[in-house]
Amino acid sequence: MIAMFRKPEKVRGVIAPRRRFTVWAALYFVLFVALPVLAIAFALDTAVYFAVDRPFGTCLAVLCWAG
Repeated sequence: MIAMFRKPEKVRGVIAPRRRFTVWAALYFVLFVALPVLAIAFALDTAVYFAVDRPFGTCLAVLCWAG
């Protein structure tokens, strides 16, 4: 996959610009991949906190480490 970013392509005899990551690509990645994954992880961590810490007194969630 890395090779396709390095190799210039010819389209009808003209060298096309190489693919490159842009600021928009990073923004879309953050909005549509990173934030949803972090939100799901936070929700699961909060569920574990309330399911385990309150009844049993044992803390298994990241919220316990935070304070």
